[in-house]
Amino acid sequence: MQPAIGVVVYQSQHLVDGLLVALSRRLRQRGLRLAGLVQHNEDDACTACGHMALEDLATGRLVPISEQRGRGARGCRLDAQGLATSAGLAAAAIGSDRVDLVILNKFGKAEAEGRGLRDEFGLAVGRGLPTLTAVGEALLPAWRSFAGEDWQVLEPSLEALEAWCLAQVADEARAAERITGGITW
Repeated sequence: MQPAIGVVVYQSQHLVDGLLVALSRRLRQRGLRLAGLVQHNEDDACTACGHMALEDLATGRLVPISEQRGRGARGCRLDAQGLATSAGLAAAAIGSDRVDLVILNKFGKAEAEGRGLRDEFGLAVGRGLPTLTAVGEALLPAWRSFAGEDWQVLEPSLEALEAWCLAQVADEARAAERITGGITW
């Protein structure tokens, strides 16, 4: 069975980050078992780069991923250690048997360059798990090169994303029912 991959194409990363955080909260309230990462952003008027952290959806743990470079810094720097820690947490959860859906906050520059969460995308898809992510318009060619064409562009609204996620989980449950013949162990 081909895994379902949903993609939110965005222009503003901060807006899509907030959308995925809100979605993950809603899905957990519905009892879905999530794996992956969503990004939390805190604006900081004193620096050019606000505080960024990734939330491990399986545990709720927040891992800082932005280097604090001081007042005069221009631009942001990703904390490679924080990203590696987050990736390890996500991989462990994706590899478990207790996952309904994977959300990976974005396929960004690091992933386009062969780093970042690229392995975690592969793990989720390889396990046949429904996977949701976001891709910036500028990185669509790199995404297509990585993922091919077997994915669906989703409307960037909470309701549309929630409906897609719930439909994917329902499809997976129906497939499991067919495989087991309705037998519960």
